[in-house]
Amino acid sequence: MNRPLFRFSGPVRALLLGLAGLLFSFAVLLKTPVEQAHDYYTLHLRQLHTQLTRFQEVAYSADTTALRRQFAACRAEYKQLEFAVEYYYPHAAQRLNGANLPETEAGDPDEVIPPTGFQVLEEYVFAASPDDRANRDLVHQEIDNMLYQVRHLEQQVPMLAFTDAEVFDALRLNLYRLASKGISGFDSPAAHASLPEAAVTLQATRQVLAMFSVPPALLTQLARCEAAVTAPGLTFNQFDRARFLVRCFNPALTALQQAQHQLKVPYVAARRAVRPEAVSYFAADAFDPAYFAPTDAAAPTPAVLALGEALFREPLLSGRGGRSCSSCHVASRAYTDGLRVNRSLQAGAELPRNTPTLFNAGLQTEQFADGRVHFLEDQVHAVVSNKAEMGGQLSETPALLRKKPTYQKLFAQAFATDKQPISEPNIRRAVAAYVRSLVRLNSRFDQYMRGDTAVLNSQEVLGFNLFMGKAQCGTCHYMPLFNGSVPPLYDKTESEVLGVPATATAAALDADQGKFLLYGIAHQKHAFKTPTMRNVALTPPYMHNGAYQTLEQVLDFYNRGGGQGLGLDVPTQTLAADPLGLTDAEQQAVIAFLKALNDARETAY
Repeated sequence: MNRPLFRFSGPVRALLLGLAGLLFSFAVLLKTPVEQAHDYYTLHLRQLHTQLTRFQEVAYSADTTALRRQFAACRAEYKQLEFAVEYYYPHAAQRLNGANLPETEAGDPDEVIPPTGFQVLEEYVFAASPDDRANRDLVHQEIDNMLYQVRHLEQQVPMLAFTDAEVFDALRLNLYRLASKGISGFDSPAAHASLPEAAVTLQATRQVLAMFSVPPALLTQLARCEAAVTAPGLTFNQFDRARFLVRCFNPALTALQQAQHQLKVPYVAARRAVRPEAVSYFAADAFDPAYFAPTDAAAPTPAVLALGEALFREPLLSGRGGRSCSSCHVASRAYTDGLRVNRSLQAGAELPRNTPTLFNAGLQTEQFADGRVHFLEDQVHAVVSNKAEMGGQLSETPALLRKKPTYQKLFAQAFATDKQPISEPNIRRAVAAYVRSLVRLNSRFDQYMRGDTAVLNSQEVLGFNLFMGKAQCGTCHYMPLFNGSVPPLYDKTESEVLGVPATATAAALDADQGKFLLYGIAHQKHAFKTPTMRNVALTPPYMHNGAYQTLEQVLDFYNRGGGQGLGLDVPTQTLAADPLGLTDAEQQAVIAFLKALNDARETAY
């Protein structure tokens, strides 16, 4: 029998235990901020695992109230670590908290990925009959799917190493996510818990930043944000998002940037849609159009843009067709044509779709209403060579342009290092660079978000709050681009099935099957890219087929629940079919806000 070499009396043993505890405390204090952040992430990942396991254990026995309470507890744990999961493991984040819709990957559009995660689980937990046995089976099964992802994340913990720059970057991106998707209701479509969950996100942000000894002013501003979303008696529809963004959220972002400078934490060296060093994604220069361009895109020098604009207006691109890009994209109409659809170059025919604006066309990852190409350079080629649209041959265009001395000079200035500057690739690159330069992010809304709160009236502010809340517009037209580019990375462009009728008065669905025509994927039947709402008041008529002439008609369509709300058979509709319940005054407020999205330079049109 082994005996201890030393025996300690009770007081001595207590003293030694106290010293051990003290040494442990010192060891914790000696941990770097990123090590503490890693511990925080690991703790909440473990707690998410525990909560999901507990949820699964009571999936059949808990009453509806307890079931929903357990769901909320799991979501709160996920919100604590969302900043890191989204940043380091975006695929797992999509599987844990993506939209409750089937997906396809850009690199493999034929493979359909079924939805999974919290939003799927939320539909079951908040179903009309959550106590149904089949429903409880679905709850149990979905938790299984989520636990698989959590276990995968736990396996990655030993290999995960944070850096100061990455933690600040991840937190900033998560704040963008909160403002664009969190407070719009995107994250919580059935539970309607967007504001409580926003509070958890803000609390987590504050706790992690406190590990870095940031200035107290930053923590105070984040606490103000948290207080704003947890005010007593506050409801989702009552929440003043405009006030929150201007008075709480944007100052918090400014304080975050100041803290990063003060602590000498570098910015990540990443090429992204929103520049990592931008103080906010509302800043005038926050978005980088080069992110959306191919690697061989022409630099937007004055010479390239001058050439691109000249070619944009040049009928020679259409050969004998006599049509230029500017024939359909008219600058005085915000680069649209004001027509339901334009005429085809083929006799007696029309083009199938409405002409979209080119303003901010470069700030998206897909072009055309069906998203069939990714880059503007490819769109230029597709339009010019389309027999119905321009009927040209880009391979023949260089020879035609060389006959004009003006182009000899413009190409030589734009592509001075090329042995043969007048070429088919350079035509595409110059026109694409010009279109990419048509970025307009200086509307009265933008000025309001940058601090000039006098530029919007009360109706317009109400309209913004409705757009981002009750009207559910912001769950598809993501702020601040208000198109389908998904925040906070804006690296994917979404399409939706709305159920648009053939005409404003027709009782039939429009025949155009949209994105379905590309790959034959069932859930994409009648799907079209979500367009920008910026300058929308300048670009009637509306929808992919120009069915509606006025914004009032468009708001009525959405208010009634899209095509299904009109009684049309749209089995793949992604737009919620439930009526929004907007009053006439609320619809007019939304329209007033949409008019405030006209860029200041374009309002004379």
